[in-house]
Amino acid sequence: MLTRSHRLTSVAVVEFGLIVSHNFITNPIANFMLLFATAVGASLPDIDEYNSSASRKSLINFSLILRHRGITHSLIGFLVFACSLYYLMNKLMPIKLDNFALLNYWASLWLGLVIGYFLHLIEDSFSHQGVDWLMPFYKSKKKRKFLHYKVGGIFEQIISFTAYLGIILMSLYWFWHVIG
Repeated sequence: MLTRSHRLTSVAVVEFGLIVSHNFITNPIANFMLLFATAVGASLPDIDEYNSSASRKSLINFSLILRHRGITHSLIGFLVFACSLYYLMNKLMPIKLDNFALLNYWASLWLGLVIGYFLHLIEDSFSHQGVDWLMPFYKSKKKRKFLHYKVGGIFEQIISFTAYLGIILMSLYWFWHVIG
């Protein structure tokens, strides 16, 4: 998926989760922070691609060190990211994840970045190139054929448009409940 598609799809999934779990009214600022961090986190695994938005905004050009869809697109890369981020953020200010209540802005920021990163991997799993979840321990050699999309293709555009429409409708629903 392209960066825009990753962001739209991930935000739509998280916003839908907030609405279904009835957590969208509890703390709108924390929820907005969660959605914003999800959008940022959804672009982070592509930091290893030379022309990605995450790579262009990074101080270090990771594309010179890492291969695209390599370790950053694996379960180990995800776990290293999530645990390192948790450790570093906890050093600055404690992250309180109590009963999954999103009342702590710092926890919303961490959770959004982690969820966005993970959703990026799931979304890329359905592309023709796929994701090697067990890299560097195992690399699959098969091309995916069933239920997979071409990056930038028509199916990805349909997914992006659907996510965009979903975000608008869910935001209107959210706004209607906050006002009413």
